Amino acid sequence: MTGDAAKEDPVREEAFDWLMRVQAAPGDAAVRASLDSWLSESETHRKTYRSVERMWRLAGDLPADYVEQVRGAEQVRALAASSRDRRPRSTGWRRADSRRGRTIAFAAAALAACLALVFLPAIQLHLAADHMTGTAELRTITLEDGSVVHLDAGSAIAVHYGAERRDVALLSGQAFFEVVHGAARPFVVAAGDVAVTVTGTAFGVRASADAVSVAVQSGSVEVALDRGNRLVATLAPGEQLTVDRAAGQVARAAIAPENIAAWRERRLVVDGAPLSEVVEELDRHHWGAIVLRGRTLAARRVTGVFDLAHPVEALQAIVRTQQATMTELTPYLLVISGR
Repeated sequence: MTGDAAKEDPVREEAFDWLMRVQAAPGDAAVRASLDSWLSESETHRKTYRSVERMWRLAGDLPADYVEQVRGAEQVRALAASSRDRRPRSTGWRRADSRRGRTIAFAAAALAACLALVFLPAIQLHLAADHMTGTAELRTITLEDGSVVHLDAGSAIAVHYGAERRDVALLSGQAFFEVVHGAARPFVVAAGDVAVTVTGTAFGVRASADAVSVAVQSGSVEVALDRGNRLVATLAPGEQLTVDRAAGQVARAAIAPENIAAWRERRLVVDGAPLSEVVEELDRHHWGAIVLRGRTLAARRVTGVFDLAHPVEALQAIVRTQQATMTELTPYLLVISGR
């Protein structure tokens, strides 16, 4: 892992401070120029500020019935009220009166609490991962034995090579593996309670909150539950196995080899997949949040091929076929509701 995670907190604190300055004096050209100078210093500054600004906007525009569902709703409500109050002020940040200072300090604390709920899991993931990708980012990693891992957007893995076996944990998202043959050291991919063991093959693994799926493009793999202690299937090319995380049930199906990990070509290929799963996939490639309202709508089935390079357009096409509506509350927040 890199040391980037350790540097995130100080940069995020600076980003909070800049956001508060802009909110206190939205028309102050000097403040804006100073912010632009800080942003130009590094990509880390720019990415961190965008994430903080995004959460500010989400909190300011989120309808009350959504806010009530968020943990720490009191802090979020306070943040939402503060972020809506954006009237121009004639005085600068340093000349603000004590009441405004207290209000901004409270808003900053509320924003920090809100961001902690959102970003803490991401920070924990960052600390555990050896390789990870961000929104809309695809990455190819070559491991020490020559095996290759393709990571989808919003995905993470941890790697441990020992004397007897090669272990990779899929911590989030999905990956496609091209494994170099090594009979003496099996290659094992773990996704939660599911373990996939191979010696040399090409296959994809996807982990979501509800399920883990494995699809084989070439060679064969063994899929086991209970952390590898209970073998449930041996898959051949063109076969896919989906494991329900909650029930432990498995479902086997055929899949065209060329459609396995189609996300490597920015394609999303689904055949009767739940809308919730499709939205989750598109969300990895969308610079914002997508909210899907209603269990009935989430369970509706979707079939088609969609362009991951244009997730909003893909959502619009899906919404039309599902007799649903998509509302853009901000450029960063899309809400899909059933009719």
